[in-house]
Amino acid sequence: MLTQVALPLALAMMMLVMGLSLRPVHFIAVAREPKLILLGLALQLLLLPALALMLVMMLSLPATLAIGLIILVACPGGATSNIISHLSGGDASLSVTLTALITLLAPLTLPLWVNTQLHWLSLDQLELYLPWLPTLMPLLLVTVVPLLLGMVLAARYPQPVLRALPWFNRLSLLLFIILVIAMAVANSERLPQLWSQATLVCLGLCVLAMAATALISRLLRLSERHTLTLMIEVGIQNAGTAMLISATILQRPDLALVALFYGILMNIPALLLIGRRVLRQPASVVMPAGGSSL
Repeated sequence: MLTQVALPLALAMMMLVMGLSLRPVHFIAVAREPKLILLGLALQLLLLPALALMLVMMLSLPATLAIGLIILVACPGGATSNIISHLSGGDASLSVTLTALITLLAPLTLPLWVNTQLHWLSLDQLELYLPWLPTLMPLLLVTVVPLLLGMVLAARYPQPVLRALPWFNRLSLLLFIILVIAMAVANSERLPQLWSQATLVCLGLCVLAMAATALISRLLRLSERHTLTLMIEVGIQNAGTAMLISATILQRPDLALVALFYGILMNIPALLLIGRRVLRQPASVVMPAGGSSL
């Protein structure tokens, strides 16, 4: 029930809610700044898997951690990245556009990247292989279809959707938190085996991906706002999709723990970026007596 029903439903709910917040205007950025969009796609589809592969080879990671990491970085960024971009002062429209495009491409790119990297690392001998059509269909059903449905509903019923969106956001977040806790409890006996090394690798990959993205962006002389957005899009991954692939399609709940760890630890640099913006904002403006402070 947990991996076959609850996990896909929770992920579909998050994708539906993300679709409710999207409008065609968000995709206008693709036509206005195609180079920026292509850079964002390249960083997430090429740079992040390359960094994960480098860590796996340099640190000689055990098979469970290596495979879990490969699956994670092949997944699209999560809707969380859009919120973090907004709170940290990034370009929310660019963030939403990249997240939506990566999500639409995921059913095609995810099996390709996972199978290719497993072959490079000779891990395909463990009989782990993502069959194209059986992987494509569940991903379409739980990511792309709910996303597009949300966009259709938002376009058809804009005012009701706008009023209900905050409640839908809270509901999807609550469902996902409950699901994460349930998976952690169900696999509690495996957690001590992965904790120390997985913690180091997951947090290290997130920080390394953000730092490499910042360096590339600055070499290309991008604005600070766009640099920040790309850092978040590359570093913040959709742990829910990785958990779905691991636990439902591959029938390996132990691999889902890597995504679980990353989903928790990636919030550390994200909170630091948000805190950085708060500290850089001007001090509160104190109103005259009888007023309030802003």
